[in-house]
Amino acid sequence: MKTLNQQLQEIYQTYLNGIYSQPESWDDGVSAPLLMNVFSDYEKMERKILFVGQETHSWEQMNLKPTLQELQTKYLNFNLGKSADYKDGSRLRYLTSPFWNFSRTLFHNLNKANLEVTRKTNGFLWTNISKFDCGSTTPDFKLQKDNPAGFHLLKEEVSILKPDIVVFLTGTKYDCWIDTVFNPKREVIISEGFLTKFSVGDGSLPELTFQTKHPRTLIGSKKKNIANRYKEVIDKLTNSVMYP
Repeated sequence: MKTLNQQLQEIYQTYLNGIYSQPESWDDGVSAPLLMNVFSDYEKMERKILFVGQETHSWEQMNLKPTLQELQTKYLNFNLGKSADYKDGSRLRYLTSPFWNFSRTLFHNLNKANLEVTRKTNGFLWTNISKFDCGSTTPDFKLQKDNPAGFHLLKEEVSILKPDIVVFLTGTKYDCWIDTVFNPKREVIISEGFLTKFSVGDGSLPELTFQTKHPRTLIGSKKKNIANRYKEVIDKLTNSVMYP
């Protein structure tokens, strides 16, 4: 059997060939695509989790056409936010943003029965619904619409990786693409978009698929008097998986 990474490489190379062959030149501000490389710990986990974020905050440059090997090596070296290289001459950074703290906490909650698993274990995977960013933020809708292949790529990734749990940390920003690719039915767990369970009829997502807001939004804002829902969502997600 081909390894998970070999299977990913086949679909990724096809994807790269397509976007690199586009006749228009890519703007300097468009990042190269985020392409996963499976850590060996992922396959050992009792509960395999794939976190789906929104888009990167800069990730090489599309117009320089980095190779598949270069992009997968970058993913490995980034180390799920534990070795971030900002290329400013400073040492590698261990990211403690709401996104990474949320992902590590939920992963550990669901796999800590294995005493060898810690928050630092590379036992989960991370990708984004948009494979690239523009100017380190969300690409405008025209750029998204002109490049639909990256959004559909997520469906192939899930098919190969077979996660037990998928968590979309996207809020509703990319719902049009989620609907286009997966067309899920939605069951509200916590109202106002704080936690929703997805179900699909074609098996393209696991039974335990959820959507919540970006963890930065879950933290809330004292200035705007927006409540912190971060712990509530993590606790509810943990219970929804452990006691479905």
